[in-house]
Amino acid sequence: MRNTTVLSEITAICPDPIIAVDGKGIISVFNPAAEKLLGYEAAEVVGEMHIRALYSSEADARAVMLTMLSGRLGAPGKLEGYETAILACDGSRIPIRLSASLIKDGDRRGSIGFFHDLTQQKTLEANLKKQSITDDLSGLYNQRYFYSRLSKEMERAKRYGNNVSLICIDLDGFKQVNDRLGHLEGDQVIRRMGQLLLETIRDSDLAFRYGGDEFMVLLPNTDGEHGMSSANRIRESFNAGCFYSPEFAAEGDICLSMSLGVASSDGNEPVDHLIQRADMAMYRAKHAGGDCAVPLQGCADVKASDAEAIA
Repeated sequence: MRNTTVLSEITAICPDPIIAVDGKGIISVFNPAAEKLLGYEAAEVVGEMHIRALYSSEADARAVMLTMLSGRLGAPGKLEGYETAILACDGSRIPIRLSASLIKDGDRRGSIGFFHDLTQQKTLEANLKKQSITDDLSGLYNQRYFYSRLSKEMERAKRYGNNVSLICIDLDGFKQVNDRLGHLEGDQVIRRMGQLLLETIRDSDLAFRYGGDEFMVLLPNTDGEHGMSSANRIRESFNAGCFYSPEFAAEGDICLSMSLGVASSDGNEPVDHLIQRADMAMYRAKHAGGDCAVPLQGCADVKASDAEAIA
């Protein structure tokens, strides 16, 4: 393009990255802000690199051009506020907001784009989202997110013919910790519980603080038998690692144990039915003396005494 020298001088003072390409897609302008963002020297790319090399895939590059031509985000031949990602020279993905326009230089055609770095904004959004779904004390997901994820996993189980299992956990004797040692120590127990669950469950599982000293573990693609195995693994890890567990507590001392209830579903039932069955199974474990896991697989296994226990 004949006026690229003038264009380069103008874009050099712009704080946002600006990249222009000729009709063949070869980079013709690469301003200092683009150098800083992407880690390339202008001399490396101008006249040498195709714009496609800055996108993670051919499809991403094509989507930018098709959107620009369609006029969906601006007049035809223009693009305003298109969010995508480009690749830095080290291969890292950088989220950007792109505004671009087709330009003509005599009988030649090209385009010029303004790239606004969204890294800080996306990081802030991710942090805010994490805070909104995380319990501050335990570091686990919170109850609100529990209902959202459980609903999705139930729908997925129903759609694909899989199973989903739920473990309901309650700490037996937790009130003793708060009453005799104070709420600060009680908070420490909750923190240790969060850490223990995160260290014990599989990468595909999700742990939640349901409220107080009650926790839920969601196990996608897991039947009741494997749900019980996971519950017992959690209980054994707790007993081996908690100072107040039955394995360490002397007679008369504070003793903390786990009551765990396990329920599984194929997704063909209301979400609250699965929660209720896991809760009932947990109460059966508690009435059996605690420090155990109990399964409750179907609604037919629910007794009147179970419903009375949690009423």
